[in-house]
Amino acid sequence: MTTTKYMMSAGLAFSEQSDLRKLRKKAAKGWIVKHFKFAGYELEKGPAEDVIFSIDYRDLKEEDSQEYFEIFEMSGWNHVCSDAGMHLFRALPDTKPIYSDKESTIDKHVRLGKPIFPIAFICTLVTIISYLLSQVDSNVMRSSFEMLFLISIVITTPALMTLGAVLFHMWKEKRL
Repeated sequence: MTTTKYMMSAGLAFSEQSDLRKLRKKAAKGWIVKHFKFAGYELEKGPAEDVIFSIDYRDLKEEDSQEYFEIFEMSGWNHVCSDAGMHLFRALPDTKPIYSDKESTIDKHVRLGKPIFPIAFICTLVTIISYLLSQVDSNVMRSSFEMLFLISIVITTPALMTLGAVLFHMWKEKRL
C-alpha cells in the first residue's frame, strides 16, 4: 500500500479556497499534507483528522520565522510546511480564520501578487519587442524573433492570467 501520494493544485492564485477544501477532505480520509510539491502537495497516509487549512504569503528572514510561527500557534494555527514565501497552516474547524477582515485579506493578495507584477511586466515587454523585431525583413532575424515571440507568449500568458486572478481577488475583496 502506498504511504504517500501527490495532489495537484489548480493554482493558488486561481483556486486557493478549493485547494484548502480538498486538503481538508483528504485529511478526513487520512491523507495528511506534508510538503508543497511542484504545482501541488505531497500527502502522507496517517490517522484521519478533521482540520481546516489556511495559507499565508510572506517572505521571512530567518530571525523572524520563530516569532511568526509562534504568533500563529497562539491563535490555534499549526505550521505544516513552507516554500517560496508560502506558509501552510492547519487548525481545528472552530478556530478563528487567519484572515478575518477585508484589510488583511487584501494585504494577503498584495503579498501574493508582489512577485508576479514584475514577471508579468517583463514577459509582456519581451513579447511585444520580439513581435516587433519579428517584422524585420531579414529572414534569419525574422525566424529568430518569431521563435522568441512564440516562447514568450507561452510564458507571458500564464503570468498575465495569474496576475489577473490576483487583481480579481483584490477587487472582489474591496467590493465586499
